[in-house]
Amino acid sequence: MDPRDLALGAIALVGDHNWRRGPKWRAALAFLFGRWQRHEHLGMRLLVSWWRGQPYLIAIREVAP
Repeated sequence: MDPRDLALGAIALVGDHNWRRGPKWRAALAFLFGRWQRHEHLGMRLLVSWWRGQPYLIAIREVAP
């Protein structure tokens, strides 16, 4: 398996955890002021916002075939 796939999977998992379990004010700051990145991983399109070195998974959608 490609190490980049593992890294993107880890970013998605940590970003989802930060978005759901972290303080809501940090998630709001990440949404408003974070550095946004788009990725495709395992047939899913991820939108991740980075705030103070932490990823926040903003959106995840299935890629059309």
